[in-house]
Amino acid sequence: MSTQGISWYAHACRLGRQGRVEEAVTALRAGLDEGSWYNPEALVTDPDLIALRPGLDAIVRDCEERRRRRRAETRPLCLVLSPSTTLWDQQTLLLLHGRADSARRIAELWRPLVDEGWTLVVPQSSQPWDSASWCWDDEDLARREILTHFEECRMKRGLDPARIIAAGASLGARLAVEIAHEAGIPWLCVIPTFPAGYDAAPLAAVPEHTRGVFLLGENDPGNVQTRPVVAALQGTGAFVEVQTMTGVGHTLPQDFAMYASTALRKLELG
Repeated sequence: MSTQGISWYAHACRLGRQGRVEEAVTALRAGLDEGSWYNPEALVTDPDLIALRPGLDAIVRDCEERRRRRRAETRPLCLVLSPSTTLWDQQTLLLLHGRADSARRIAELWRPLVDEGWTLVVPQSSQPWDSASWCWDDEDLARREILTHFEECRMKRGLDPARIIAAGASLGARLAVEIAHEAGIPWLCVIPTFPAGYDAAPLAAVPEHTRGVFLLGENDPGNVQTRPVVAALQGTGAFVEVQTMTGVGHTLPQDFAMYASTALRKLELG
């Protein structure tokens, strides 16, 4: 959704927490009137909106229809941010956004790495989350799109596979690890989202392909699911390190690129 749409949704959540149901529904409708729409599943599962549920049916149906139309017209895209030719030595990050995010937003947080000589290849999913965000929920489709972007960029730009690292945040972090393992390239896994009971055995089966850094938020509740994956990979004897961002939860801080730069240097030296 637009920035204004996000504001209407956040405002509705605040009103919902205060029990101001009619005002909250009015706020959501104001966003729709401006052209934004919301994730239908979030509308019915967000605890801040629980008091609104009886009056949300029409809004949910509207958002479902707008999402259906967006799905039909959307095609995957890929942003590429490159340093000047005087700096470029083909260090490349295949960078995957998370759920309810976009290629442009994640690229802005990682953009300072371009000044360090990194080229950012940032695919955006064709699967809409809301009117301004995207997701990888259909993971088979996600893999096809990501690998197509990866191969096209590698061929068209002459990228050296030995200088490519897969990276991502949240759900994009897990996809980055899995795709990197399949491609035999290193990875940087940032505030990852792993489902409970995730089977890390396929990743650990070929240790030489399992080389990377986990960059975790100190206060991220998702660490409960991530720690067993870390232990399984480290148990292979492969190069797998963990770095922690102090005071960080499941949202990347504005100075995130500093942490990423340190982690990438570890991978280059590992």
